[in-house]
Amino acid sequence: MKRHHHIFIRSVILLGFTLLLFKLMVTGNIYNYIAPKMLPYFYFALIVFMILGGRQFLRGDREQEAACGCNHEHTYSTSTIKSLSIYLLFIIPVISGFLFSEHTLGASVAKKKGYQFAQIEETTESRVDNPTENNQQEGVKQPEVPAGPDETSLENGVITPKDMYPDRYKEMSTEEKIMLNDDNYISTINLLEEEPETFAGKSIVIRGFVYREPNFPSSRIVVGRFGVSCCVADAGIYGIMVEGEQVLNYNEDTWIEVHGTVQTAMFNDWHLPIIELSSIHEINKPKQTYVYEEIDYSNLEQ
Repeated sequence: MKRHHHIFIRSVILLGFTLLLFKLMVTGNIYNYIAPKMLPYFYFALIVFMILGGRQFLRGDREQEAACGCNHEHTYSTSTIKSLSIYLLFIIPVISGFLFSEHTLGASVAKKKGYQFAQIEETTESRVDNPTENNQQEGVKQPEVPAGPDETSLENGVITPKDMYPDRYKEMSTEEKIMLNDDNYISTINLLEEEPETFAGKSIVIRGFVYREPNFPSSRIVVGRFGVSCCVADAGIYGIMVEGEQVLNYNEDTWIEVHGTVQTAMFNDWHLPIIELSSIHEINKPKQTYVYEEIDYSNLEQ
């Protein structure tokens, strides 16, 4: 493979990444991969790929460049098979991005990642300074929580959902019906799991896809959505258990809207919220299936 072939292929790869990023931006599919707060980095990458691709393409018409004085030659591999094998490592992701950019995570991935409350156990216990509690596989989900949402437990080195979402906690404490939407989905789920007894008896409306834990009874499901903090690699399912005979009619990955009442239940030695089902119906899959973590860290300042 000659030098100008290498330069041409490299320019095509760089411009291919540029076009892929532009396509994701125009179609809105970029939100299938990153959280909105990461968009500035995305725009920076788009501009860099465009500049590098254009510069590489223009180099193709030049003769052999002068020596740079670094005491070694800048040569290109003459082996076509070896070169193409390396370039395919970059070409295949570009082609895959154009073909499968609308793919989103569902119940099959949820089974591998696990129901979100199982992840809370790890992050919470790792922050507790009591070695006895750290060695427990099952136990109290959080240390003792202060009475008011503004009285944070930061002095103990533990940040609770009530500390992170004080405004949402006040709203949920006063409203008769808890409505989950794209903006408050993660905060509401976290607060319900933190204090299920506080919100027991309140009406609730939630939308999400159907997911079943392997050890669930047939009349129980999780209705939830994938939450993203930074990018899809850190996505985890946020949801609430739903109990009722009507759930038998819905397969996994079906998008539903659930109306019911918040109750509490024990699951794997955890005291968790569960929805006592009033009504349920299938809905269309939303254009944006993920919800995004947005924390105002100014709320955590003392």
